[in-house]
Amino acid sequence: MSKFIGKNLTVEINGESHSSEISVIVGGLKGFPLYKDDILDTLSRRKASASVFSTKRIEGDEPEFFGVENDTLQDVFKAVVKNNNVKKQDYSSLFGKPRPSHADYAWYLKDGALDFSGGGRFSGRLTAPLCIAGGECLGILKKKGIGIIAYVQSVGKVKGASYKDHRLSLVQIKEYRIGAFPSLSKKEEMLSEISAYASEGNSVGARIECLVYGLNGGVGNDYFDGLEGKISSLIYSVPAVKGVEFGDGFDFCENNGKDANDPLTYKDGKVTTETNRSGGINGGISNGNVITIGVALRPTPSISIVQRTVDLVRKENTQICVKGRHDPCIAPRAIPAIESAVAIAILDEILN
Repeated sequence: MSKFIGKNLTVEINGESHSSEISVIVGGLKGFPLYKDDILDTLSRRKASASVFSTKRIEGDEPEFFGVENDTLQDVFKAVVKNNNVKKQDYSSLFGKPRPSHADYAWYLKDGALDFSGGGRFSGRLTAPLCIAGGECLGILKKKGIGIIAYVQSVGKVKGASYKDHRLSLVQIKEYRIGAFPSLSKKEEMLSEISAYASEGNSVGARIECLVYGLNGGVGNDYFDGLEGKISSLIYSVPAVKGVEFGDGFDFCENNGKDANDPLTYKDGKVTTETNRSGGINGGISNGNVITIGVALRPTPSISIVQRTVDLVRKENTQICVKGRHDPCIAPRAIPAIESAVAIAILDEILN
């Protein structure tokens, strides 16, 4: 069980990759409608498919809802999803043999686990409950005029369009993102990059960008209550995330103050900025600009190439070749999970 306790919301995720079911329990949304269409859309975009970038584990992901009366959420809202396509035998040879750079060894240090089947509670499978909670939050935010949208900006060495290059509207991004691969440009090149690594039994990393439109200025606070910290903490709940930046982020390291600053100006009687290098947040508080977020995803650790590891039972060095069903690039299916994490953070901050 993992639980987020916010200012207004609680989100509890339960289950494991190979448990009979996984679930999410959400508190703090009493009286809101059930945005079922938004939930199902978010889940659908997260689901595995026949695409080259996807695992071959196909699950129905049909949630059963509890704590809902007349399509209205009650004190506690719960959704349960059954795990039907479980193949625990794929991991029998890995008993006591942690996969390099996976959570396996850290899990062993924490709980003494030796059965690493499917990654247990650390599996990307648990992003399904996250997407249920996030889908509901996305629906609520949409009614409030706040839009959250993410896309794959790069895969391996193939770099597509970025918010750092263009000021794109929500409508433009929705149009560009349509299709089998959720990027704004170079879709075929990115798919080819994934295919090349997948054919070797390997995996590849990626960068996701996520934008928040329509959030008023003045949301957030200083230091421990900063908006950047809150959003980041939720994004890091998505497996494979190893870096988060806002605005120009790590590019600031090579910049100077004059070129890094966003000049203020009056336009049509309102204060705005000429640029948005800060990514819509200053001092932990939204400034009224679009919030721009960059997310680094590591390559999937489970690969079918021989790797060195240890046998924790025999206490000796060994080698493994991971079988089973894994994403050669997690980025396309991580898009709705990133959107969900950001939606939970934003909604928790603006609810009264």
